[in-house]
Amino acid sequence: MVDIDIVYNRFEQCSYFFPPGVAVRFPTSVPILLLLLLFAPLCNGPSHAGAEEAEALYSRGRELVTSGNYRQAEQAFARAVAENPQHGEALLQLASLQSGNILSYGKAEDILLSMPNTAGKTGGKGRDDLLFRAGVCMGKLYVKSGRSAQAVALLRNVVASAPPGAALDEAYATLGLAHYYERLYDDAIFDMRKAIKINPNNADAKFNLKTIRSRLEHFQAGKLFSRLGDRPRAVAEYRKAIELDPRFIEARHRLGVELYLAGNAPEALKELRRASLVTADYRKAHEIHYAEGLALLRLDRTGEAMGRFEQTVQARPAFAPAHNEIGKILLEREEYDVAIDHFVKAIGSDPKAEYARGLQVAMTRKAKKQAAGTPK
Repeated sequence: MVDIDIVYNRFEQCSYFFPPGVAVRFPTSVPILLLLLLFAPLCNGPSHAGAEEAEALYSRGRELVTSGNYRQAEQAFARAVAENPQHGEALLQLASLQSGNILSYGKAEDILLSMPNTAGKTGGKGRDDLLFRAGVCMGKLYVKSGRSAQAVALLRNVVASAPPGAALDEAYATLGLAHYYERLYDDAIFDMRKAIKINPNNADAKFNLKTIRSRLEHFQAGKLFSRLGDRPRAVAEYRKAIELDPRFIEARHRLGVELYLAGNAPEALKELRRASLVTADYRKAHEIHYAEGLALLRLDRTGEAMGRFEQTVQARPAFAPAHNEIGKILLEREEYDVAIDHFVKAIGSDPKAEYARGLQVAMTRKAKKQAAGTPK
């Protein structure tokens, strides 16, 4: 089927076929017939035989998926797409299988990014359903590739624009997993429950909900023991939570802080560094840098500590404790003016007496230095 508007646009672009200044007019049916003949070879649609072959290969691919033969299924879907590049279902299945292999994440993402164009040629309900499933598939790919923040943003939009009858349980289950990796635990549990309510047979959602609750059980126990001052039990609970999920960044973060407070700065530094390596997008990354700085100070590695505190205020300019620590280091270096600036920033964010004392000491020492005739 040829789009008439596209045909006329191509016709206008070919005006060099005619001498300048010559007005070319045809009855409506004539230019269309001429242009169909001219541009038929450019049509991207498959031949009737190609479409039938693509459909047969797609059906074969689905059978192979059902039998668990994913490698051959991927090959069948790829051949179906080669026969008919606009076969949306084959493209989606191919992307889904490729997203299961870290080496082909890029290929899967390229296919999924092209789906709006493919779906647009489908039209109607089929288009909306295809776009919805492609969005869920992209969300899963983002989660697998460590881009959980992007997954959350995408899947929220996918859920909000889901067509009637869409399989929302898969969308909520994936969104819950993305929220979990973002450490938005309440949201993760809500989403998993929602998925199970929609489809009580969603095994992934049930398994993930159970897993999240189990991991949070040890994490919550660790926080409780920390508040009670029982550091050994707090450390033990955080370690259990990490055993269940090595990427549990907040558990590693809190374990590092707990070890620091227990006087074990070397072990604290190890755990905090492991936490910082989990993901660069962690919303409390500045707190990890700050805790690293404290551990480094205790190990008399002042220069490195200063670097961590500077990282902290770079990420969070209003983070008062880091400004205070920078001020104290500069105070010892007799860099009073810069120290005063940092104490002022600390007080501006959080007017604690400790920060005010630091400012007072810096100003007093500066005045004494000036009085001695060696202004700083």
